[in-house]
Order: sequence, then C-alpha cells, then structure tokens
Amino acid sequence: MNNTRIKKLTFTAIILALCIIGANIKLMGSVALDSFPAFFGAVALGPVAGAFLGLFGHLFSAMLSGFPLTLPVHLIIGFCMMITMAVYGFIRRGGRSMKWQYIILSDVVGYILNVPLELVLLYPILKQTVYVYFVPLTIASIVNIIIAEVVYILLKSRFPRIINLFRSEEGN
Repeated sequence: MNNTRIKKLTFTAIILALCIIGANIKLMGSVALDSFPAFFGAVALGPVAGAFLGLFGHLFSAMLSGFPLTLPVHLIIGFCMMITMAVYGFIRRGGRSMKWQYIILSDVVGYILNVPLELVLLYPILKQTVYVYFVPLTIASIVNIIIAEVVYILLKSRFPRIINLFRSEEGN
C-alpha cells in the first residue's frame, strides 16, 4: 500500500467520522446532516469512496436514532444513498469538479435521487408516511448539498494540492 492510498484511506475515515458527527444534528427522526460529508467525499475522493460514505453515513445516523423506520427500510435508504453518492461523484469526476454546469447538474441529480426517487421506492413499504418526510428530506438534502459544495470549493481553492492528490490517484 503506497503513501497516497494510506492518505486517501485516512481522509475517508475522517470524513466518515464527520458523517457520524453530522448524524447527531437531527432535523426529524433519522433525517440529519450526515450526508454532507458523503457528498463532499464523492467529489473529493471519487464515486467509490462517496458510495461507501453514503451507505455507512446513513446507517450510523439511523443507528443513533434507533432505526426509527426499521432496519430493512434504513438498509434500502442506505443503498439509495450509496447510489446517489456514486452518481454524484461520477458526474463530478476529473476536471469537471469545478465547472458550474457540472456542479448544478450533480446537485440536481443528487437531490432527485436522494429525495423524490427514494420516497417513490419506499412508498410500497411506508405508504402515505412518505409524504410526511418530503419536506424535511428536501430541506436536509439541500442543506447537505450546499454545505458540501461550499466546503469543497473552499478547500479546493485554499488547499488544491490535497484535493488533487486524491483525485489524481483515481485517474481523473
């Protein structure tokens, strides 16, 4: 394992810790600020790391709430988060990470996958309860995405060498 991989693994662990901290900032039930580190990780570290962070970030958040929607539902949500972060990170690969059209596209796609599509997938299990979650999930998703974008843009402009180190390893 080379030095860059160790640094990337360490950075991923730090971002996962931020997911756990964000999981303690609840908006409603298990809806929390746990996904902004995953959105950030998807852009900074790539789609695979983002997918890992999305899945485990949500599962830790749900666990801290006592799995209010049951474990199977939270596993479905976790896998949806995993797919969301992978797609979000894929859209922003390489030189596209700071281009406005890709920032807006990834934010819109991230929101659509994270809220409306996820609620449609959960409707057969949760029935009309999904309507109650639409507004808090929308607010949390938008806040998480905005925080992730601000943090990424600030870090990219202030510490470009660190971000580029992780991005270059995945061949971007």
